[in-house]
Amino acid sequence: MSVLDLLTQTLLLRLRLVVYSILILLSFFIIVSVHFMKDLYELKCPLYSDISGRILKDGKVSHCNYPMMVAVFLQLIYLVFRMAILLLLQMGKFQSDMFFFSNILELVYEVVDCIGFFLTFIGACIISAGTNSACDGKIKKQYCDHQADWITASEVAQAGAWISTFAWLFIAVVGFLTLKRAGRIPCLRGGAASASGEARQTETADNDKL
Repeated sequence: MSVLDLLTQTLLLRLRLVVYSILILLSFFIIVSVHFMKDLYELKCPLYSDISGRILKDGKVSHCNYPMMVAVFLQLIYLVFRMAILLLLQMGKFQSDMFFFSNILELVYEVVDCIGFFLTFIGACIISAGTNSACDGKIKKQYCDHQADWITASEVAQAGAWISTFAWLFIAVVGFLTLKRAGRIPCLRGGAASASGEARQTETADNDKL
């Protein structure tokens, strides 16, 4: 028995609900922490900037807005929608043959999960590299050491973003393997059907010999 055989529909549903719940929680880590960093510098972004005491030079707000927007639209809005329909399915309010769970939408969900992984990974890199850039060098590091508020907020945002990245990856991989096993991926469906047909032919031949 393979690992995929252990992933029953019920187990997969509960697994998704757990990981989606974690991602929604982590989205607040990113959103609140990044927004707090901007508030400390009058809505400017300390990432990739020249920090001199409490003075911020060349702080581009887009560096902070990007990871925050990804968390808002993908980890918060999209996942709340996904959790809502999955909970309704689990409670018996929705049926598995509804449009929300059709083959085409299952593929769309998988694509969005992959996009969520990719964009969150970029956001995590922006926060980590931006913090290192702002605090690179002895003089800058001295200023950063005396500004624990934004450094702590950055560390929380980094933790939320990197854990979210691996959570998205986990969901994307499990979703892909599940769709492949069910033959719902068009480009791989022929191979799966062929393998299934060969298995049936082998079984028929064995029965004829008996």
